[in-house]
Amino acid sequence: MISKVGLERIGNLRIEILRMARYVQSIFNKTMVAVLERNEHQARDVIYSDSVIDYHQVELQAMIIGLTGILTPTGKELRLLTLSMNIVSALERIGDKCVFICETSLSLSKRPPIGYYDKMKSMFESVSIMTKGAIDNLVEPSLSEAERLCKSDDAIDRMQEEVKSDLIRYCEQSPSVVGRAFDLMMIFCALEEIADLSTELMEAAVYIETGRHYRCVNDDFKPVDFETQNEEG
Repeated sequence: MISKVGLERIGNLRIEILRMARYVQSIFNKTMVAVLERNEHQARDVIYSDSVIDYHQVELQAMIIGLTGILTPTGKELRLLTLSMNIVSALERIGDKCVFICETSLSLSKRPPIGYYDKMKSMFESVSIMTKGAIDNLVEPSLSEAERLCKSDDAIDRMQEEVKSDLIRYCEQSPSVVGRAFDLMMIFCALEEIADLSTELMEAAVYIETGRHYRCVNDDFKPVDFETQNEEG
């Protein structure tokens, strides 16, 4: 049985995780502006934010370790404490991807564009919806919302593969654009990875709320029975 003070401490942990999540969401929004508007100021702002995100991560990791050593929660509180480290890690990795995208965009901004603006804009908008939805799901877990967002993840995967194929063909026809095409491809790949990290956040949020493991596979958000999988394996 966990004490009232213990519950308050876990509640405070949740608040701090959500604070980090909202900060990371704001960094993604700045990244979107930096790339689509070729805004150097916003790009540098994102790059400088890396140390802030790292600070959040270190502080939360220390808080999680401290609580794990003194509390014996059950139920939802136990699941939150158990998965908190994974959530914080996923948020930090989203921040790292944003920094990488902005560093790459600064390099691209010094060279003439080679197109793909509309596809980049569409990709950013889709990933933005997923990231915001995943963070909202940490605040108010919703299985139906997670199912809807999972379908977006599959569409983002397809979009990234299409752009990759297009850029390879473009490079074959115009070798002079290889460097810029590679940088563009890396931005699209980083966006796809942010979408994948967003699904990890959704999976964690739903597990904390329901006690059941779900995975986003293709465009389906399905429950996973690990016991059955182990028996089949």
